[in-house]
Amino acid sequence: MATNEKYTMRAFLENVKASNVTEVEQKYAEAELTKLDARNEARKGKESKTAKENAPIKEDIVKFLEGNPGKTAAEVGAGVGQTTAKASALLTQLIKDGQVTATEVKAPSGKGKVKAYTLA
Repeated sequence: MATNEKYTMRAFLENVKASNVTEVEQKYAEAELTKLDARNEARKGKESKTAKENAPIKEDIVKFLEGNPGKTAAEVGAGVGQTTAKASALLTQLIKDGQVTATEVKAPSGKGKVKAYTLA
């Protein structure tokens, strides 16, 4: 395993299960894996508290971009009353959802490039 990879409980238990361990240890690992699977299955499809809180902000961003295409994250954030960081994070999610696209444009300061966001 590379040093920058996250070593998860699942990876640990899978390794224990596959190695030469006692029957008790193997059964424990199998039981824990079953529990992990059950917890993960129960979480599927459930929206997190943060996702629920962000939903109306995402709607505001989409509405803002309807009338203001080609805006930067800073401009979008200011337009919907959020920080640039929050707007940028939500815009990234909206891109992954296929609702928004980003293109690189010259920065307003004239130095470098920034992303401009429009509806997909």
